[in-house]
Amino acid sequence: MELFLCIAAFWAFWAGGPSGALLLRCGLDACLRFSPRSAIALSSLCALCAAAASLPLRGGLRAVHGPPDRLATAGFVGGVLGRALLLMACARFPGSLALRRIQALPLLLLVLLPAKRHPPRPARAPVLAALLCAAAGGFFGAGDALLLSRLLPGGIERRRGLSSDALLVRLCAQAGALLLTLLSGAAQVFPPRMLAAAAVGAAAGALFGEYGKKRGALPSGMRAAARVYEISAALACAEQAL
Repeated sequence: MELFLCIAAFWAFWAGGPSGALLLRCGLDACLRFSPRSAIALSSLCALCAAAASLPLRGGLRAVHGPPDRLATAGFVGGVLGRALLLMACARFPGSLALRRIQALPLLLLVLLPAKRHPPRPARAPVLAALLCAAAGGFFGAGDALLLSRLLPGGIERRRGLSSDALLVRLCAQAGALLLTLLSGAAQVFPPRMLAAAAVGAAAGALFGEYGKKRGALPSGMRAAARVYEISAALACAEQAL
């Protein structure tokens, strides 16, 4: 299982681009070996590690276009709020089926969100956009960076990579979400080797992805395979929720 998680996390963040965490989140949930809460926890951890590995290669905080302190604060607060909403939903509607039904349609809409072929206009209120996207990331365990890549300025080839602003917000959002989960006593218990394998796979996938962008574009066949798998996994999650 540890080897499977490591390979899955590596492939998701290497080939998935901005939707790497979302691909991993839906894939883990669809395989029926993990509950939705387990998939959310693992995708949050992997997103955190991938962002921490990628941000220094982009120049760190110096490459962030917006105010780093405000974006980081908005990301942290948004992640905490989103995870608090998730924990309240789990307390009100216990069971995996109820959580799948709550998240199935929004996840499918996120997966089907078309890619921007041209750089989008920056959000007029980047801090508010970061707060809302981080809340979505805290609730779903993924999807924050995909939304942020369409709103925040900076970065290279948004269809294949995330901007430094989005990486910073993702890092703080998932850190806040995981911290709240630990402090509230709602954290699930995973074998340490499983967590380490997932974290190493995600970080390595993000690093190889950044290196691949400098050397050349990722093969189109690999991007297409990741896209097809992502849609198939989201549809499988929606089918399980029926």
